[in-house]
Amino acid sequence: MTNNDIIKMTSFPPKEKIALVELTPRHIKLVLAWYIPNTSFEIFDTFIEPIKIYEDINRDGFIKPTQISDVVKIVKMYRKLCDSFKITKATAYATPSFREAKNHYGFLEELEIASGFKIRLMQEQDEVVSIYNGVINTLDAPKGVIIYIEDEYTQIIHYSRKTIINSVTIQFGAETLASLFLDSVENPEKQMEEMSKFFKERVLEATPWLTDVNMDEFKYIGVGDAFNSIGKISRKGKKYPLDLAHAYVMTKKDFDDVYNAIKVLDINKRSRIRGISQKSASTVACGLAMVRAVIEAFNIEKYTISASNITTGVLFHNCVPVTMEKPIVDVVLYSLFANLCYYPVNATNSTYVYYLATVLFRQLRVMHKLGRQYIRALKVASFLYDSGSRLRYNPHRKDALEVILNSQIFGVSHTDLVLAAFIASSQDSDEFSLSDWVRFKDLVTDEDLSAVKKLAVILKIAVALDRSQQGLVTDLVCDVLGDSVIMKTVTNGQDISFELQCAKDAMSDFKKVFGKNLELL
Repeated sequence: MTNNDIIKMTSFPPKEKIALVELTPRHIKLVLAWYIPNTSFEIFDTFIEPIKIYEDINRDGFIKPTQISDVVKIVKMYRKLCDSFKITKATAYATPSFREAKNHYGFLEELEIASGFKIRLMQEQDEVVSIYNGVINTLDAPKGVIIYIEDEYTQIIHYSRKTIINSVTIQFGAETLASLFLDSVENPEKQMEEMSKFFKERVLEATPWLTDVNMDEFKYIGVGDAFNSIGKISRKGKKYPLDLAHAYVMTKKDFDDVYNAIKVLDINKRSRIRGISQKSASTVACGLAMVRAVIEAFNIEKYTISASNITTGVLFHNCVPVTMEKPIVDVVLYSLFANLCYYPVNATNSTYVYYLATVLFRQLRVMHKLGRQYIRALKVASFLYDSGSRLRYNPHRKDALEVILNSQIFGVSHTDLVLAAFIASSQDSDEFSLSDWVRFKDLVTDEDLSAVKKLAVILKIAVALDRSQQGLVTDLVCDVLGDSVIMKTVTNGQDISFELQCAKDAMSDFKKVFGKNLELL
């Protein structure tokens, strides 16, 4: 990586604001985001107003004047909000469900006239592509099966090497099943069993290509309200240490624990469970039944929940249009740069620190004996080591810990995020807090603890060697000789005495962790 490469990677144009209006038969959502054209976006506010157009469509296929009037008021309000927030670009879309309304053309035209939003009516394939783009650009999953459960329908998308192979839209969703089964007099457990059996036999097993896929090769990804609700209940129930929905991995046991807890409850009791909103109480049983059918049909041992959805995919389309042609190659690196775009952190320095840290990781491999699985955590820690400064000057170590743990970093597991947070916040060995570490005992191991201490020293040296943030150290060569490590710096010809002096602060920690003396040249 040359100086020019680093400068190019960290040169960002000015930020702008974009608004995204999502119109479904059940709600109208306004998403406001910062964006850097052709680079990245970050959502900073969201508004959701419920509507009941789905009742009109299901009744006789016509959207009633009273419903149109209510929706017009909402889109006018959203337009005022866009003006108030000084939005520079606005885009709007309606989901394919509106095609079932016989007067949808006139309805959408009236909304456009009232609000000034140009509303695109999606085709089913548009929705498939948006869901896929939202997932593939925010998870590290080059081969997968996406199961997206909505109120009226379910979509299953099979992709490999970041190319869609097959997809199917199934006209059964959580609300559809609710209307078929929840009015019966059967007990709740029997209802859920019947719903699961119906969805498995009448839907999943009736889709030819699903039965031909070698599912062992693919990661399963759950998207939509049903998966989000199940994940939230699971995290609350097991006192999960991170309040993060995206990239949460649920095992079959995790799912069974939620299913067994919910299946015996009626709707009133379900609404009192932690993690279930009043809105989702009526459909959570249906979502559970559908997910159970998927697990049984494909013999799934675990799946990953994605908080990305159609909205995320549309934002990628509008803000980073290149992703419509080719997905992001390095999701983690992209996400880290996206984070640096919106915070007062020196992106060039972060990139140099990561470069030096990876050089040290390779040079000291004979000593630390760590596998490549730790590179991802080191990458996140290197880019966000100074993230505590977002909160205050001369930040406390816990500032970086909490900032990283609560950051939306795409492409990393929750374990990687925890490791990165401790690497960044424990650059002085005396600052490592075992009491903080044990909070995450279900996500980390004793081997991880040893790795964090070693990587924290490596990061501390890398930070010190770019302390003036000028990129003066261009390479490193480490020689292990007896009880010492000779670290030779390669420079661009300028004086690095300040960097070497800063790096000496790591000598005692180096000795403590690696058992050898460190000499800097």
